[in-house]
This record gives sequence, C-alpha cells and structure tokens, in this order.
Amino acid sequence: MAVATPTAQAAGTTLVLDAQEHYYLPTVGEGPNLDLGITASGGDAHDVSVAVDASSLAGKATMVVTGDCVSTGTLKVRCDVGPLSGRASIDPFFLKPTAAVKAGDTGAVTYTATASDAATVTGKTDVLVGGPKLVRRPYPALNGIAPGAVFERTPAFANTGTASADKGVMLLVQESEGVFLARDHSNCHYSDGPDVGAWCRFDTPVAPGAAYETDAPLRYTASKDTMYGYNTYVVWPVGGTAPDSFDPSDFPATGTGAPLGLKSVASGSGFTGSGYGTFATTQHADYQALGDTVEGNVGETVSITVGVRNNGPGRMGFRWTDADNSGTYVVTPPAGTTITGAPGPGEQGDPGPLWNCTPGKAGAKSYTCDIGSTDFRPGDLVTQDFTVRIDRVVPGARGSLRAVENPEYPNRDNDAANDTAAITVKATGSATSSPPPSASASPSATATTNPSGSGAGTSSGTTTGRGLAATGADGVLLRAGTAVLLVAGGALVLLAARRSWPQGVSGR
Repeated sequence: MAVATPTAQAAGTTLVLDAQEHYYLPTVGEGPNLDLGITASGGDAHDVSVAVDASSLAGKATMVVTGDCVSTGTLKVRCDVGPLSGRASIDPFFLKPTAAVKAGDTGAVTYTATASDAATVTGKTDVLVGGPKLVRRPYPALNGIAPGAVFERTPAFANTGTASADKGVMLLVQESEGVFLARDHSNCHYSDGPDVGAWCRFDTPVAPGAAYETDAPLRYTASKDTMYGYNTYVVWPVGGTAPDSFDPSDFPATGTGAPLGLKSVASGSGFTGSGYGTFATTQHADYQALGDTVEGNVGETVSITVGVRNNGPGRMGFRWTDADNSGTYVVTPPAGTTITGAPGPGEQGDPGPLWNCTPGKAGAKSYTCDIGSTDFRPGDLVTQDFTVRIDRVVPGARGSLRAVENPEYPNRDNDAANDTAAITVKATGSATSSPPPSASASPSATATTNPSGSGAGTSSGTTTGRGLAATGADGVLLRAGTAVLLVAGGALVLLAARRSWPQGVSGR
C-alpha cells in the first residue's frame, strides 16, 4: 500500500488511498492496468474524486485511459467516484512505452483524493521502466489420479526482466471446482470458498536471471465425483501490480504448518509464462440412454422425448475448457416413421434451449445431438423432443438412441449395456398404409436439459422451445407458427406460414 497522507486533519470520515508501490513499465508492448483503491473510513464520504498525475513520464510513456476516468491533460486523469461507503476500486489507465524510453528510466504517478466532507489525501506509485519480469513454469498434465486421492503441484518461476524483485514475490494459486488445497503453511492465506485457493508471500529477493520453485509441493485433493480439473498460479513482485481478481479479504484463514519457502533451480526454456496445468482422475460416469415409443395411427404426427442421463458417480465438470459438450447421442427413428421436427442449426423458439442436433432438416436417417452441458453432474438429464410422423406399419420396427462419449474428455463408462435404448413403435393401421394427402406437418422440436442438482452449465427445471417445423428433402425450414402443408405427387407444397424469429439465442 502506498502511503496516503492527509493534507488536513478532519473529524469523522477519512479517505484512505490504496495504491501499488511500484509500477513496472516494459520497454515494448504495454504495461498492466494501474491498481488503485480508495476507502471511506469512519463513515460515508460524498463527492469523492481522485486526480491521477503521471506527467513525470512525459516523453517516456503514453496513457490509455480506462474505466470511468476522464483525461484532464497529458498523462493526467480524473476519476469521479461520487458517494463512497466502504471501498471502491478504480481502473484509471495503463501505460505504453515510447520509442525513446530505455530500461532503467524512472518516474512516478501521484494521486490526490478529495471529498466534500473528508480531508484531502495524497499518494504515490514509483514507476520503473523495465523492472523484474516473472515468468512461470507450466504444471504438467496429470492423469490416472484415484478418486479422492492427494496429488501435488510445485510452482516455479524465473525473473527474465532487467531488475531485481528486491522485496520478494507474491504467489496466488487457484484451482477448479471440486479441488481442495491443504492448509499446510503459516505464511499462506487460504480461501473459505471454492476455486480461489491461497496466496503466499516470500521475502526472498529474485535477481534477473534467477529461478526458484517452492521448497515443498502444494497438496491437493480432488472430490470423489471429480473427473477433470485444473490448477493454476500467478506470481508478481511485492509492491507491483496484482492480478485484477486478487482481493486479500477473500483469504481469511492462515495455515498452521511450517512456512513455505523458495529454493533456487536452474532457469531455462521450461519457463514459458503460463502456470496452468490440467488433471484427470480415474473416476467414471455411467451414461444411460433414454428411448421412447412412437405411438399413434398411421398418418399421425406424434411427439417423443429421448436423451441421456448421467447416473454417476462422476461429474464431467470441464466448462473451463474450450470443449463444446460432454458427449453426444445418436437418434435413429424406427423404419416406417419420419422425424419431421428439425429446425435449422442455431434456430430455436423463445423461451427454449438451443437445438443441439444435426443435420438441421426433417427426414434424416439419424440425428447426432450434443450433451450440451459441460458440467454434467450425477443425476443430470439432457433430452430432446422430436416430432415423428407414422408413415406405415413395419412389423418389429425399432429405432435407437445411442450415447457416445466425447473422445477428448471420455466419461469412461463401465456399463455399456445401457448406452443404447430402443425407440419402439405402436402404430394402428395397415402395414401398407401411407399418410393421407392432407397430412399436417406442424411439429415441434425442442431441446431440454433437466438436472437433478444445481450444477453450473446446466439449466434448472424443464424448458421447452416453441414449435419449429422443417419440411422437404432440401431442408426448407418453417419457423414457429402455423404451417399447412399438402403432399401432392410426392412433393410438399407450402400454403401458408407465419414467421416468428428467435430471440435471445445463446450457445450454452
């Protein structure tokens, strides 16, 4: 925290500036966003404003104003906070070096905070061009971890900058949901909530070219339902720019064991800048295919609901990756029937989830549908409604629904017996019957996700999209509304339709 000096003594409310001690400006590229906070202590403050002045860097840097601040001159901004109760974070600007700047140049950013009912306070951040640059060693990918077992990670970093981190470094570790960090070290502060981890301070100076790793590994335990996850960490110089998301108040607990230290290691090409690594356990998830029965008279169009349930015990839980789904399921209609409810890719009603099946046309021999949730928990259910026309009776006809794993993130299903379910037919009519010439084709096709729990990435409850019909071999689509179609000489003829455009479509 930079020193915030009151210019006059005032009773009651006081302002406290919370500014970083150092700002390190690279010689190329751009610097980080300036980290600045202000607190009203002892009561509320009004008409709060902070003037920020970096004009000492004229000729060495240019300023990019961010947040709600406004430029008031070259390398100067004003940030109007207004009424203030407690603490507010300000995101005033970041700096870019000029062509004339060189490593070792210095300057300062000064602050003046005012309010209508509190004393003025000032503060300062020292600027150094170049400075330390801490790059991290990636975590290796870990596989084959037993459910509930302990595994270890060792953070490591190197200073590739031009100056020493002479006051030491800060370490922030984070992890995905379902992973727990042991509270082993007295110089580390631990979160009470998920996904945050801990931060630790090390007073060891880190000279340019030096590299260090922690002198003991961090110990993690994955919950028994976790199948996939990640660990990550960041480091920065003490007094330097902290990550945007870092708030020390999120870490109320202190470890009780021996302090975590640093030990010197050889620097080299392994320090690529990313402190991220994935892991996979041996836990599995049993996918149960859910079929249905096409029941009605020849010529009728009826609805079926098919899908997949996760019977556990594993949770897929990889919404932090770029994966699109937790697997797929292939729907094949029974002989003698035609799936007619098939809107085009990305089309849907409102309300209602995205149509997650391909191809986007009626009459296909089969459809491949996404298990769209990437946090597919035990008990969660993903379904799709189809409308099916009964064209004729085919004795013994059976379609199918088959669950298929995502090859990049397999669910390692150990019960293949329930991966496929039948889509049966109970049709009334002649085995040679055909649909009447005026058969209606105004079906609906909707996707539904119905979890048993409250897992993120899966909608709660049952949501159903509006009717979306598709007709014709060329996949011409009718959006929700009334569509009347006639069959004449094997061709579908459109008589009337009312368009209804989808709104609020979202990918997941």
